[in-house]
Amino acid sequence: MSSGPQCILLQPEPYFCGQSPFGPAAPGSALVRQKQNSCPRRVQARGLPLQHTGREQKRRPIVASRGSDPFIAAGSRLQSLLSGIGDGEEEVLESYLSEQAPETKMSLSLLAGGVMSSGALALCWLTGSDPWGGASVSFHSLMAATLGAAACVPLLMLRAAMWTTEARLRFPVLEELQRWQAEQSSSIVRNLSAVQMAVLVCCDVLPTTVMTLPAAQGGLTASFQIYASHIRDWGVSVPEMGPPMAALGVTALLAAGARLFEHAITQEEHEVVATAMENADRYYRVMTNGVSGTAKDPDNAAKAFKAVASQWLQQRQQACTVLAALTAAEVTFLGLLWRMTGDMAAPLTAAMMMTSVEYAFVRKLTDAGMKHDR
Repeated sequence: MSSGPQCILLQPEPYFCGQSPFGPAAPGSALVRQKQNSCPRRVQARGLPLQHTGREQKRRPIVASRGSDPFIAAGSRLQSLLSGIGDGEEEVLESYLSEQAPETKMSLSLLAGGVMSSGALALCWLTGSDPWGGASVSFHSLMAATLGAAACVPLLMLRAAMWTTEARLRFPVLEELQRWQAEQSSSIVRNLSAVQMAVLVCCDVLPTTVMTLPAAQGGLTASFQIYASHIRDWGVSVPEMGPPMAALGVTALLAAGARLFEHAITQEEHEVVATAMENADRYYRVMTNGVSGTAKDPDNAAKAFKAVASQWLQQRQQACTVLAALTAAEVTFLGLLWRMTGDMAAPLTAAMMMTSVEYAFVRKLTDAGMKHDR
């Protein structure tokens, strides 16, 4: 057994208490695949720094032993650095929620949905908007719901295709997006029945759709119509659809901005990674001092770490941009459905169907992880 330090592979802690929810890491989804003169083959860093591994983990120096892969060790060290950021409250809350009984999860979901719905209704009352958005128990709403379901079929097919392994190989940024979705939803969908999943979708979609369409867009449209009337008094022609379309654009931009704010790299994360990159050369010279190997080992390890860290920053930013664009597109699509039909049933049906697809894939990964764990 070698006396030198071994490469400590800190594999990502699975979200589902089993293997990685995305299966074996695909070559196209690696954080870094870079050629080095001393390492001519392309290497995948399996220790992806995309999720925390727990605060109880002991901190140990992570360096590559002679003959081991510096990119894997670099990914493991970056993951270890990121796992120490924050106070751990989020992980504790997710663990607590995951261990609750399905009935408790339903009660929490109904409570959260009720609070959000109350806020949306209050905002509609303040803006004078119809909280039902034109929906009613009528044949017209039934036809609007049918139109919404038919209109979102292509989007459902696209979303299902995005969750395939082939799509993640072709577009590595999808893996990061789906990890975020798994982080947010896996703890609550665990052990839920089909009926409970349907209730969860309603609690998730109904308040947010009412908040986005009748409350936000309705209130903004009323405000913009006041400005449009003043502009018309000055003799300037303003199209009738101008205020509604402006309200739709502003709502989509606000939703996209909220997504960016939620998932953007925090200042603490950026400082930790930037400092580690700046001190990489000195770190690996010190850690490999007295260890058997070539003189180029510290330089290769430092270059590998800088490449992995730089690629992580770049991929994280790309994922945030794509997520914001998808959010803006979804809000625009639902808003256009509402404006075209004049009935809230159309966008509500489409939103429920799209959310159900996401939850179905997360649930599938959750169940697969639980079976693997057993």
